[in-house]
Amino acid sequence: MSLPATIHTSVGQSMISRVTRFYNNSASDARIELLQNCRRAGATRVDIDSFELSDRPVLVIRDNGSGIDDPAKLVTLGDSGWNDEIANREDPAGMGVFSLAGHRVEVRSFSPVANQGWSVVIAADAWESSAPLLIEPYAINCGTEILIDMPSGWGDTLAAAAKKAATCYPLQVFFQSEHCARTDFLAEASRVETWNGCRIGVLRGRNYRSSAEETVNFHGLTVACPMPSVSEIGGDQCWHVRVDIVDAPALQLVLPARKEMVQNAALANLREAAEAVIYRTIATTGSHRLARELWQRAQALGVILPEAAPWLSGWLPRTADGDGIVLGERVAGIPMVLVPNEEPYIEQCAGRVLCEAMPLGGVLVREIAGFEGYDWYDALARVSELSFRVESDAGVHSYSSDTVLPEGIETGRVARILLDVAVKSSRGATGEDDRHSLPTDVLIAPDEGWYADLDQTTILLTSDSTIKPHELASLIEDACFCPSEDSGDDSWDTQHSYFEKRARHVANDLLLGEDAAILERIRDVLRDEVNWLIPEGRRVAIVAGRGEVTLSYAADEMTSEPA
Repeated sequence: MSLPATIHTSVGQSMISRVTRFYNNSASDARIELLQNCRRAGATRVDIDSFELSDRPVLVIRDNGSGIDDPAKLVTLGDSGWNDEIANREDPAGMGVFSLAGHRVEVRSFSPVANQGWSVVIAADAWESSAPLLIEPYAINCGTEILIDMPSGWGDTLAAAAKKAATCYPLQVFFQSEHCARTDFLAEASRVETWNGCRIGVLRGRNYRSSAEETVNFHGLTVACPMPSVSEIGGDQCWHVRVDIVDAPALQLVLPARKEMVQNAALANLREAAEAVIYRTIATTGSHRLARELWQRAQALGVILPEAAPWLSGWLPRTADGDGIVLGERVAGIPMVLVPNEEPYIEQCAGRVLCEAMPLGGVLVREIAGFEGYDWYDALARVSELSFRVESDAGVHSYSSDTVLPEGIETGRVARILLDVAVKSSRGATGEDDRHSLPTDVLIAPDEGWYADLDQTTILLTSDSTIKPHELASLIEDACFCPSEDSGDDSWDTQHSYFEKRARHVANDLLLGEDAAILERIRDVLRDEVNWLIPEGRRVAIVAGRGEVTLSYAADEMTSEPA
């Protein structure tokens, strides 16, 4: 055998024997394909109905379009039979009717060329056999009517499938003679632009976009397709788009089931156009909070925006619980000092000094890395270094989030604690930083950053600190409480309650002395475990020693018993 000189693409006959596997045999797939054919046929109305015919349930789809000229085209895989105009505009694949493969189907249609109606019955087992199908005359003067023997599972989904199909479909659809409501696919858009045969609508919604969200409408067939979205800094919503395809031949659906877009150059161009529409919409709002990278992207797309609005949120120390950043009030038009993100225990201790008055010469604001490069942002003063200096019997030591305290410094009182802060006058400043040494009275230093374990946390107080036990306990909680999210651990409430109690014990031990701290622990136990047992309106006196407890009702000295 010799090799051929040339070869050409073709469709093997074996393809016909597999047509029942092209679609998923659902009512949804069937209505998608048949409704698209009704629209291409120039229909203005589609009726969907179901009834019993010879003791079997039948689905009927009827349109008032032009009808089907050549019955052979109907069952020729890959040959759509549409005219050149429709073929060029919509790329029909000649596979739609095969969404019914495996079902008994009767087609009744009018042929304008032959000027007569016809019908054909396709048995359930005829789709894959290529057996001859008998064409018979039928009294129909326009359009096409298709009768499908329904599987049992279709009945439960038929109404929902019909109504969903009609929602964004351009023609009127009636299900069992009831008009199905229609809506503009872009009804919720705040702004709509037309581009290359598409309508692009811009919406605002949650930052999280589901990959299953339907973003493209192809003449009533809605599909999920990733589209651009743009989020502004500090907001919980983003700008995103939906696309309504009107007449865009280069935008195509993956065959045969048409449930996703073909990833081609036309789709890439559409995405870029949609992104530009988002930025043009943002331009109409008057101001924005885009990161500079997105601002530059808008310029690259031909959309000139002003810089982001020149305001920032006041700085407040964040807590260890989730590392959440707490934002203060909006600050604008006055001197500001940028404070970078530090570990929560650093921020909490520094905040005792930094949140009083304006020790650094301006209102403290939270650093926003995304704004780097804007002129107004780069001109702001900023904290370039932040650390603590501890003076104790063990010497003078510097502490920051990158270091650990040396051995010899243990929880308790020290001579002095200073917060050392360096401030750069602007992003591009080349001179010496301004340096500040601010006295403070508390330093919380977890061992190697593991700040949820108080047994491994060093807590230092200056000898002249006047912090109250409840204030120190609250500071320890904000600086160190970080619940475990392991599935085997207790709930957040249980973990928090335990940590809160431990923080109170630590604070009491440091500030009240041993005797008073013991009494506070006993009071905690009584409050948590005993109070609820005491009857309403009564009081109980307790005298306890190691191994002996005496109880009495305060209002009834006769009732007393040892515990």
